[in-house]
Amino acid sequence: MAIIVSSESRTPGSIRGVLPAFDGLRADVTAPAGTDPGAAPGGGPVVGWALLDDPASAGGARLEPVFLAAGRAWTPDQYRAAYGRGLGVQVGPAR
Repeated sequence: MAIIVSSESRTPGSIRGVLPAFDGLRADVTAPAGTDPGAAPGGGPVVGWALLDDPASAGGARLEPVFLAAGRAWTPDQYRAAYGRGLGVQVGPAR
């Protein structure tokens, strides 16, 4: 079942909707070579997919994972805002 979140402002990065993820996916946090991720927590299981407003993307939106880390759910944009713009998030099979 979809969880819909209405974005009245339509600002870049606003969440338009969220869908649940299927089991077996994990988000791993990456950092460029030679950088220190500091206190950034590692990734965790993917629990959903968020549709974000993005005027620069085809169709005006992009799909991003929602993953668990440090006791809460994050989108990659939220995670980078909290722990550093240089960090990346890669989704793959859970180990």
